Amino acid sequence: MDTASSSVTALDAAAPRAARATVAVCLTHHGDALPPQQVACEAERRGIDAFYLPENSHVPVARPGTRRAFEGIERLACFYDPFVTLAACAATTTHIRLGTGVCLLTQREPRATARVIASLRAMAGDRLVLGVAGGFIREAMENHGSPFPARWRVVRERVAAMRELWAAEATTAPSPRPSGRPGPPIWIGSNSRQVPARVAAYADGWMTREALYPGDAIADLRTACAEHGRDVDDITVALMAAPLDAAAASRALDAGYRELVYVVAETDADAMLRRLDAVAALARGLREAR
Repeated sequence: MDTASSSVTALDAAAPRAARATVAVCLTHHGDALPPQQVACEAERRGIDAFYLPENSHVPVARPGTRRAFEGIERLACFYDPFVTLAACAATTTHIRLGTGVCLLTQREPRATARVIASLRAMAGDRLVLGVAGGFIREAMENHGSPFPARWRVVRERVAAMRELWAAEATTAPSPRPSGRPGPPIWIGSNSRQVPARVAAYADGWMTREALYPGDAIADLRTACAEHGRDVDDITVALMAAPLDAAAASRALDAGYRELVYVVAETDADAMLRRLDAVAALARGLREAR
């Protein structure tokens, strides 16, 4: 979501399809079967373009205000901190893109988070992508002082605050920043009807799931970009939990998605590696076919 991995532009009709479409994995089991940095290395070795990590600070035991059902919700409390973990991944890989899928800004103070991200970006360079969202566990974000009804206002305000901090730092930093831009690309990871307008208003990309988004994501984003005066070609659209079937994956690319993201949730090393093998084989097939 390329330094050989730089983020692909969504819907860029001028570039060959194989050059535009990328394939990524999102690791959602952070145990001792394979350390995340080893999974990132194995993904890079197989030619996978990007590696993402989710975030969740904790899962409150009592959750009367959390309406969304999520099977196995307790395992979200076991996620490693994404920035500490991505730093290890940056140190042990060379070109795979690294990112969050997603960072919950309702659970983070913006100044400290901006510093962590700037530090990570100094190590990862242009490989870093920051996926952001508000989260869905009401009690968790409220434990951090973020009101649930205002979660998206909080996200937007903290994105703006971090961008201001990065821009200010860029004017005084002794060395140039990666790619000359003050901060990484920011992608929104969410699936409500309001998301296309949010993406068009202040984001560089969108991580969405077809099974959860109630509409045509690509068409709705085009409409939102037109309303906000944005060029839709400047926005990367990533399909989370993408289909592993080659024909379905190809249809997703034809529809306008420019990154296919596959969840790696296996809990033992052999199963994880087999999953990476399957994703890599699909990626090779798509590149050869297109």
